Amino acid sequence: MNGQRAWITGGASGIGVGVARRLAEQGAGVVLVDRDPDALEAALATLPPGVRALELDVTATERVVEMVAATDPDDLPDILVNSVGGDTRKIPFTELREADLTHAVTENLLGCFTMTRLCAPTMVRRGAGRIVNLASIAGRTYSIFSNAAYVAAKAAVIGYTKQCAYELAATGVVVNAVAHGPIATERLVLAQRAMSQERRREVMDRLPMGRYGTLDEAVGAVLHLCGEDAGYTTGSVLDVNGGLHV
Repeated sequence: MNGQRAWITGGASGIGVGVARRLAEQGAGVVLVDRDPDALEAALATLPPGVRALELDVTATERVVEMVAATDPDDLPDILVNSVGGDTRKIPFTELREADLTHAVTENLLGCFTMTRLCAPTMVRRGAGRIVNLASIAGRTYSIFSNAAYVAAKAAVIGYTKQCAYELAATGVVVNAVAHGPIATERLVLAQRAMSQERRREVMDRLPMGRYGTLDEAVGAVLHLCGEDAGYTTGSVLDVNGGLHV
C-alpha cells in the first residue's frame, strides 16, 4: 500500500480510525474524512505523522460533489473505506416512524452511495482501486442491538456494494463489504454500560464466543480487502461476527 492514497469516511473514531492507523503504518497516504472537527483533532494526535484530516459531512451531498470536483484527480483515493454509520437504539419496529427510516438511510447509505460514485471513475481511469463499505451483521440477518430501520439501511449497503462490484468487475476496481458483528468500539461499550445487568447478560448469552470482537479483529478484515491480495475478490461480504451469524 506504500504510496497509495486512502480516504476513510467516518475516519475520526471507531473502526475508521483503526483502519486509518494500519493503512498509514503500511505507507499509504491517509485522509480522515469526518464531520466532527474535535474528533478529527483528537484522532490525528494518535495517528502517525502525515495523516491528513478533511472536515466534511458526507451526507451533505451538494458539498461532497463540489469538494470532489474541486480536488486534483491525483489526490483522489486509490482506496476508499466508507465507514460512516451505526445506530445503537433498540426500538420495536411498531414504534418506528418514516423519519427513522430516512435518518437510517441518510446516516448509513447516502454517504457510501455518493463517495463511491464520485471516486470510482478516477480509480477506473487508473485501472485499479479498492472500495470497502462497512455494512453490518444487521444487514445480513437481524439486529439484537438496534432496529428495523437500521437493518434496512445496512441491507441496502450490501445490495449497493454488489451492484457496484458487478458494474466495475472488468475495470480493476473491486468493491466489497465487511459485515461486522458486535465490536468493542467506544460507541458499543458506552451502549453496553447503559444496559441493565439483566440486559447485559442477555446480550452476552447470545454471543457464541461470549465476547465482543476487538477493534484489531474488525480492522484486520477491512485491511485485507484494501490490499493487493484482494484483486480477485469483488462483491463479497466478509462476516466478522464471532459465529453470531453463520
